[in-house]
Amino acid sequence: MNNDLERSIRLLEDALSTPAKGLFRTSITSQKKEKPSMDLSLTLASHELQMLLESEGRSMYYDTMALLTEEDNTVAGSVIQSGSPWKSTMNNLYTEFADIFQTSSNGIEILDIAADLARCCSDALTVVQTLKSKVTISELPEEKWLENEQNNWRLLFVLYQDRLQVQNTVKDDFPEYVGTSEKNCVKYLFKRESLVRESQLVIDWLERNALERNDPILQDSDWTYSWEHTLHQLLAPESIAISSNVDIIKNIHPDSPQFENKSLHHLDVTNEKKLCQRIFTEIRCGNLEGAQELCSNTGHPWRAAMLEGWKLYHNPNVKDNYVEIEEDLDSPGCTKMDQGDVDSHYDDIEGNSSRDLWKLSALDYCKKTNLNIYEKAAVASLCGCLEAILPVCNTWEDYLWAYMKTMVDIRVESEIRDCIVKNYVPLPEEYWEQKLSLSEIFTILESSKNSTVCNESLEIDHIVQKHIILDEISKLITLLVQWSEDANVPTHSLRFFAHLILFFDNVGESSNRKSCEKVIEAYINRLSEMNETRLVALYVSKLSKRKQILIYAKHLETILENNQRKAALKYGEEYSLDVFAVTKRVVESISNQPSDIECPGNLQKKLTKADEIKISALDWLIFYEEQRAEALAQTNALIFKFLTLGKVEAAQLATNKIPQDSVEKILSEGEVDAEVNQTIKEFLSYKAYLDAQEAFNEWFKQYKNKPTPPASLPDNAQFTEKVAHEHRVSQYNAELERWKLTTSHSAKTAKTLLYNVLLFPQGWLAGGEEAAYLRSVCIPEVILLLYSILSESGLHEEAVRLADLIAAEKHALYKVYSKEKLGEILEKICESSVALLNAKKDPWGNPSTA
Repeated sequence: MNNDLERSIRLLEDALSTPAKGLFRTSITSQKKEKPSMDLSLTLASHELQMLLESEGRSMYYDTMALLTEEDNTVAGSVIQSGSPWKSTMNNLYTEFADIFQTSSNGIEILDIAADLARCCSDALTVVQTLKSKVTISELPEEKWLENEQNNWRLLFVLYQDRLQVQNTVKDDFPEYVGTSEKNCVKYLFKRESLVRESQLVIDWLERNALERNDPILQDSDWTYSWEHTLHQLLAPESIAISSNVDIIKNIHPDSPQFENKSLHHLDVTNEKKLCQRIFTEIRCGNLEGAQELCSNTGHPWRAAMLEGWKLYHNPNVKDNYVEIEEDLDSPGCTKMDQGDVDSHYDDIEGNSSRDLWKLSALDYCKKTNLNIYEKAAVASLCGCLEAILPVCNTWEDYLWAYMKTMVDIRVESEIRDCIVKNYVPLPEEYWEQKLSLSEIFTILESSKNSTVCNESLEIDHIVQKHIILDEISKLITLLVQWSEDANVPTHSLRFFAHLILFFDNVGESSNRKSCEKVIEAYINRLSEMNETRLVALYVSKLSKRKQILIYAKHLETILENNQRKAALKYGEEYSLDVFAVTKRVVESISNQPSDIECPGNLQKKLTKADEIKISALDWLIFYEEQRAEALAQTNALIFKFLTLGKVEAAQLATNKIPQDSVEKILSEGEVDAEVNQTIKEFLSYKAYLDAQEAFNEWFKQYKNKPTPPASLPDNAQFTEKVAHEHRVSQYNAELERWKLTTSHSAKTAKTLLYNVLLFPQGWLAGGEEAAYLRSVCIPEVILLLYSILSESGLHEEAVRLADLIAAEKHALYKVYSKEKLGEILEKICESSVALLNAKKDPWGNPSTA
């Protein structure tokens, strides 16, 4: 009870509080509540249905709601309406459902989940209705959604508890009952035929739904005693304040209006109509005892007796010679009958021994035209006269209840007349002609002349209920797939569809796995749009392994903040997802996205937003040390793309993402395979090239920043100007020396790093896939950069020796040259040779002997 109370208070607080960012909230009650065991071998007893549909703390829940909303005067209706807190209550269902389905398992356990889901909807509905009562809104769409979904889960519970129990029970060949007890005969029928049993469960479910709608007629307490105005006028006509305006009956007798063909006092006529409507409504809500009590309390005991005649006859003192029904079928108070056992006491006889006469009279009673339609409908619902029930039915559920009540009544009557040793009074032929199958009933509802019923039969919830009742789960799953593909389907509907699919999967009803996954995927996509990463991870775990990787990776692509990424991986681990495969897929997917189109004529390859996203994606592979090798491989692939596009800066940023100790950690794990060795070699090749590029850029920047000498003074300059000029010259010389020193150091560093590329062990980027293109581009470029440094540093001898380096077979750099590029570098080398000749040396830099 305390858990239910806490949950109820939390629901209301969440509704009235300012919504937090995102919908996910940690559940307060993570522990599953125990459910009372229920016996549905025949049908739901009243106490069992009560336990299903009401939690132990439900009355406490209503009291708490009243306490919080009525006594808190600060909660004004206008404030509530402007904030629409009922939407927060609806949004809480995403988390509530997720928490419940984390405990999902196969078999009978799934029924507890269905009951919990129904209870979530019921509690949320209570909150919405309570909040609505504080504002001027007459109707909320959320209220209808919750009511329908609540009813759907309850229907699943009651039907599948029976269906799963049948699956787990050894099926015996039950012979037909032969005896005198109508009650035992019907018990045996319910045990033997699941169709009759399930039909009764649906009837119970429809009656409970009607009861919870709380028809205003059920709340009316202004009841007068039986025909008091008529009696008053007959006994003291001179003292009555309002006389009847028609000729009234002369005798107070239940049949007087029919025998005398006269009316009651007009006020009694009004009360009579209201009473009959209340009696039928009580029966429609499954409260026959309440209807009979109302009749007795208002001075109509004969009406109460009339509603008693349908009961099945059973004499516990007569022992039948038949196969005994198992004890679990015996309702409380029913005597167990053992063959040859003679009781020493006499038990009361149950039911109506002349039930056939009552039924025949009731059917005739329902045909009378001068009776109130609700009065006839009340009797008709107990004797199976469909024609008299339908005129007072207004909705799809009312019609379904009427048809199914009639169907069960006919099947029970047929069984009794076939099996009971007794001569029964024949019933009219039109009674038996009412016999319909379940599928025929739904077809009739869909083509009903009542436009309301016809339209309601097309509503999604009623279509779902239809297929559940007919046990056409494969057809229902096909419809769920179609509905979920509609871009305009509400998110709450998708939530229901997804959990309905999960329910069917748990009970073994989902034969087409691909179709089921489509519905769950649609719900996941909607959760992804809402940035509910934890919920996405949970429902992704319900898919196949391949789908888990693809869909969770697709969601992670949208997450850019580092802490959110860590949380997403934590959720993935929590729900047993393959986070290594997921992160790899994320990086591959983002890396393969098309790059931004460069403006024509733009020689500078600028870093774009798309490039930044691709580089940032590498972080997904850095969180786990076990993925360092994969991080190198993905970084290599990204660098290759950047270098192919000439985006050296982007390639450098990608390289910087890899922690410096990554290669050492990979190698420290022991012997690595050839693929990992190649990955490491390629990464080191790229790093060497990018470091060389960076060093060259640093040298070039330094080289271009050569100090500018001061302007010369005119011959007629003043003394002070000469002193100032000498000071500027002195400063220039000092800056020039510093520049020469810094430039020389930068040149040495850049030269070393450029040589590292050219002299890379076993060849720079050698052996890599699609490496030939980059080698043909980058190696000639590196040699040109190296030549620039040597030439500008006056190292012409070394510049000339670059020809030997290119031609050396050990490195075979000449193989990556085209004729054009080879001619370009040779032309540069010739310029250095000319510079050497001008310096009185031979073309190779040796001292000239001429």
